[in-house]
Amino acid sequence: MTDTIRQRREPVQVRSRETVARILQTTAELIETDGADAASTRAIADRAGVSVPSLYRFFADRDEIFDRLMSTQLAELDRHSEETEATWEVASIRDFVSRELDLHVAYYEQHPSFVRLWFGGRISPTVIAEVRRRNRTLARRARSTLVAAGLVEESVSETAFVLLVELGDRVLDLAFRDRRRADRTMIEQGRDALCAYFEGIAVSASARS
Repeated sequence: MTDTIRQRREPVQVRSRETVARILQTTAELIETDGADAASTRAIADRAGVSVPSLYRFFADRDEIFDRLMSTQLAELDRHSEETEATWEVASIRDFVSRELDLHVAYYEQHPSFVRLWFGGRISPTVIAEVRRRNRTLARRARSTLVAAGLVEESVSETAFVLLVELGDRVLDLAFRDRRRADRTMIEQGRDALCAYFEGIAVSASARS
């Protein structure tokens, strides 16, 4: 993640880093159980066992805590995605799309605070920009994987993959709307739509070559 997302005072001492981690964990728990509106700075401080002035030593306000939590979870998701993708032997476009979709569904179900913040729009323009950069990176990895596997022609543009990733994001948004666990029917219908879109792109590129 870039330096644009950072708490007010970067922790140096071990105790300070532990306090920040506890604040973030507490925030995630409050969001998961009671929703983002319940995660006030007072509620976060009380549950984390720190004073409100101590909390403000590290974070300017609640929105900055939300941003930091999203930033941390995005970085974790990215590490997990790269490590998992490196183990795949992709057999088809549908196989790849299915694996990516299932990977994200599993992560989102394990991190409901991420879902509530991201799809609930409780994040800043800075975080939105980070997510978009992350989606473009994911699109580049997808293109590299499918081209290397001989499943997509080199002529297929990066833009087509960016659109695939963004469409996948919308499928996940709909599948998790007002839910802790994904709507499986929506996921399956979204999987079919994403595969149909990209299989059509691949066939068109192959016919032109």
